Amino acid sequence: MEEKAESSRSTVGGKEDVDDLLGRLNLHEEDEEGFVREDEAPDPHVKTKWLAVVKVHTMRSFSPSALYADMRSSWNPTKEVIWRKLEENLFSVQFGCLEDWDKAMNMGPWCFFNNFALLMEEYDGFQNPRTIVLNKIAVWVRVLQLLDNYIS
Repeated sequence: MEEKAESSRSTVGGKEDVDDLLGRLNLHEEDEEGFVREDEAPDPHVKTKWLAVVKVHTMRSFSPSALYADMRSSWNPTKEVIWRKLEENLFSVQFGCLEDWDKAMNMGPWCFFNNFALLMEEYDGFQNPRTIVLNKIAVWVRVLQLLDNYIS
C-alpha cells in the first residue's frame, strides 16, 4: 500500500510537486493566513544602485513633471531616470547608470525654475529618505580683483 501511495505522488524532475506537498500539510484556513509561498516572496538580495534623495528648496508650489523635464534637460542622462515623489518638495531619484548618477551628484549645483536650488544626497535605498539631512549645497564662486591678502 505504501508503494501505491508513493507512485501516485506527482513528481517534477525527481522532486515532488509543490502543490502535492502543500496538500499534505493539512493546513486549515486560519493557518494559511500567514503562509507565503517561496516563489511569491520578494528577492531580498536585490540591490538598489545609483539612488539620490532630492529636495527642492522652495516654499512655493511647482509642478513635479516640470521638475522632471527640467532636470532631464539639465542632466542629459544616457539612461532612464526614475523619480518618486515622497513629500511636497522631497523626491527619490534612481539613475539608470553610474555615469548619470555621478554627473547629477558631482557636476551641480542644480537649479530648477526660478532658481530653486536642488539639494541632493546619496541614498542607499534602505534608510528612511525623510531622515536624510538636506541642508547644504555646494556652490561655485568667482571673485574678481581679489586683493593679495585675501587670496589665502
